Amino acid sequence: MAVALDPRTRRAIAAYGPVAHRYRDEVRLRRPVADARRFAAFARRDDLVLDVGCGPANDLRMLRDAGLHPVGIDLSAGVLTEARTLLPRHPLVMADLTDPPFVDRSFHGLWMSGALTHLARDRWVPVLTRLFRLLAHGPVYFTCLRGDADLQPFRDPLLGEVAVSAAPEDEVERMLSALGVVDLTVDVRPNVRFDRRVPAVVALGRLRG
Repeated sequence: MAVALDPRTRRAIAAYGPVAHRYRDEVRLRRPVADARRFAAFARRDDLVLDVGCGPANDLRMLRDAGLHPVGIDLSAGVLTEARTLLPRHPLVMADLTDPPFVDRSFHGLWMSGALTHLARDRWVPVLTRLFRLLAHGPVYFTCLRGDADLQPFRDPLLGEVAVSAAPEDEVERMLSALGVVDLTVDVRPNVRFDRRVPAVVALGRLRG
């Protein structure tokens, strides 16, 4: 059952709609293609995978090109409209990622690029636990901002002031390991949107069936 989202989370989600096209263009040429290929190597060709918080579908197309069959879920109608222009026949679902409308064990991979950025930190483990129930087995990709923010105000050059959460790399590693992710690698890199001003934590591993 979905829990009511924090108003700060809802405001952040709403901020993406009016700038969805600009957001898509801003990250279009800086997608983690090498990560998508590593992610695909943990799966089988045409495996059904879930892109959580898919936004305007940049990553969906990248995952498709890596040989997978991704499904996108997002709560922003604006970014899903933009996604539909990019991938008109692709499965896209408007829904709250805290209560995804899918059958358990129906996917073979979870791609979560910044998916929890606008959720309070105490929601991360419960939400991930719910999402992992959707996964029969397969790769898990997770990124977040590096830091210790918990829905703190952040000035985004495109979105304006939004609330964001962040975590250090050691905490991300402990969290994913405790949830059953193995063969886990965790790196700190420049963020695809903010470069070195706000580093990103990037984790990749797999969940055993």
